[in-house]
Amino acid sequence: MFKSAFMLAAALAATAVTHAPAAAEQLKKITVIQMHPVMGVGEEAFLYAIPKRLGYFKAEGLDVDIQNGQNGAVAAQVIQSGGAQFGTTAPEAIMQVREQGGDIISFYDVKQNGGTFMVVLKDSPIHDLKDLKGKTLGAPSFGSGGGLTLKANLAAIGIAPDQYTAIATGAGPSALAALRTKQIDALVMWDAMLGAAENTGMELRRIGIPFQERLAGMTLATTASFAKANPKAVEGYCRAVAKGVHFTMTRPEAAVRVLWDEFPTIRPATLDEATALKNHAHIIDRFLEMAEQGLPYGASTGGFIAAQWQYSHETYTASGFLKGTGTAGDAYTTQFLDACNTFDREAVAADAKKY
Repeated sequence: MFKSAFMLAAALAATAVTHAPAAAEQLKKITVIQMHPVMGVGEEAFLYAIPKRLGYFKAEGLDVDIQNGQNGAVAAQVIQSGGAQFGTTAPEAIMQVREQGGDIISFYDVKQNGGTFMVVLKDSPIHDLKDLKGKTLGAPSFGSGGGLTLKANLAAIGIAPDQYTAIATGAGPSALAALRTKQIDALVMWDAMLGAAENTGMELRRIGIPFQERLAGMTLATTASFAKANPKAVEGYCRAVAKGVHFTMTRPEAAVRVLWDEFPTIRPATLDEATALKNHAHIIDRFLEMAEQGLPYGASTGGFIAAQWQYSHETYTASGFLKGTGTAGDAYTTQFLDACNTFDREAVAADAKKY
């Protein structure tokens, strides 16, 4: 009898071992690519770290990995080629790849506003773009992004390139130092960079770049062919992300801790825990302020602003970046938004409050 029981237990154990990999195989492998080269304090929290750590991916039958790309154009190409199933990219990159015969398409807008603007020191006499004539301006680059848009906006109001000095400052501490020491009079930056600058004690005023504010912001994309073949995977990933956004909006400090747990090197080694947590939570707050653009807490997220996509299409066509053969509406789909936003918000908020 003992021998029979032992053999039965061994058989059951063997069966359990045999079936364990099968259960794991039921999770669909997914790769997400980001449109910037390093992990930081931002959308990484809700695109990956929170859904992974809190089990939101697993609940949707997904096993998700994340990688970084150099920029939105590279991310769009990786998605189109199948190197990643989902990723963040720029709307104009989606439109360009589609003009080249691709079927990449956006399914969730990460940022309702691109989050790029100009800043000056609090006591600066500059209050509007027209005040920039004769000034020295800094930007990470004037060949793309907000710097390029600022140049176009200045030209539109009658300020020619020879009527100001443009300096490519990069986006690191040296750019902030140039502004602080008044080597430049104004600096183009974005939400997270502003938060980081404020964490150093800098008092800055924001000045909007109207052309930039009308453009569509960072978005999540896949390919139409993948979405058609795997609608549940798109719906599941999108819902897990929306849960991550709600988690982050509920308690930014918890989102920061999840980021630190998933990516330990993000946590500053030179700061005490309380200061580091406060600083990173402030960066998250600045990000959400622009990304959600006034959406009330608990509202549906990821929706598209059609006028922004249309303006992006017209602007990049006029500049020659796009040929103009497609339409703005072809570049995104609202098919998954209702399912993305169908989840128990109270349960997610409870996760954030107890993390």
